[in-house]
Amino acid sequence: MQKRILIAVTLLVSAILITFVLWRNLNSTAAISHDLFALKSSKKITKITFSPNNTKLPYLTLEKVNDHWIVRTETQTFPADTHAIHELLYWAMPQLQVKCPVADAAKEIVTKDIALNGTKVIFSQDNQEIHTLYVGFPTPTQDATYMYFPGTERPCEITVPGFVGYLTPYFNTNIQLWRSMFMVDVAVNEIKSLKVIYPNQPQESFQILQDHQNIVLKNLNNQIIPANQSLIAGYLELSKSLAREAGEPAGINNSSLAVKQITQSNPQVIFEYTFTTQAAKTITIYPMDVTAGETYSMEEKDGKLKTKETNIYWAKESGDPLLWVMQDIVLHNRLKKLSDFKTP
Repeated sequence: MQKRILIAVTLLVSAILITFVLWRNLNSTAAISHDLFALKSSKKITKITFSPNNTKLPYLTLEKVNDHWIVRTETQTFPADTHAIHELLYWAMPQLQVKCPVADAAKEIVTKDIALNGTKVIFSQDNQEIHTLYVGFPTPTQDATYMYFPGTERPCEITVPGFVGYLTPYFNTNIQLWRSMFMVDVAVNEIKSLKVIYPNQPQESFQILQDHQNIVLKNLNNQIIPANQSLIAGYLELSKSLAREAGEPAGINNSSLAVKQITQSNPQVIFEYTFTTQAAKTITIYPMDVTAGETYSMEEKDGKLKTKETNIYWAKESGDPLLWVMQDIVLHNRLKKLSDFKTP
């Protein structure tokens, strides 16, 4: 009898202990440390993979090759925006902090949405996975982001201290937003030649040829032109980079007819580069309708110009079907003419 009572008591105590342990594991947040989601080895990362759970969306990878970041999908590869990558690696990821685990009432909804629409993000070093998490959508207050860490019991609300907003855009899979804004970005000694063509002023067109320390200025008839060597060297230094506006492609690209009208018009200037380290590249600059850069007062009835803003241009890179916007402040100092270099 006493043995049966002892067994019953033992089973009862065991059941209570098991129940307590399970309840504690299901309801405790102690297992999720405040910095669980943070990346603690940013400098080691050589590859970042964005893999949407929604199979209709493309995957995207950022990879460091020969100290240069590239962005690629299944069909496209471009130089990547190093600034955006560094912002993700060295600002956002090391500071990810758990604001709180998702409450029971929202757990099923948030988990399901991440499973269907979230993005799996893998940080790797030489194809060895180092850190993985799932990124979901913003919280209702939009001051945190739902994320899930593999192996944990529920998603969490994640923030970055001092930053008010959600982090979902930092994990987007739009290749255009990860592309470098630089159409040209090389060391000056990598420029083998640069031909600058003015279709409306062919006599002012020129070409610069560089062979080690020897720099030569020629007209388009391949005739050597006596020129100020310092000015030529300074122009090459300026021409080693050429940036467009960052962000999504301009809306004009949604209309093939509109793009065709621009690309069949007379260019403002054409830059033809050859390099020692990569394939040749041509950047064609087209004038943009001046009305796009003007502002009129709401009070004026006769269309009197209030202010004229900076000029902007369409820029097209060889091999890229898209038109990009380029600011006058970027282009202005590069619009040198042959007469600007001639020795008096």
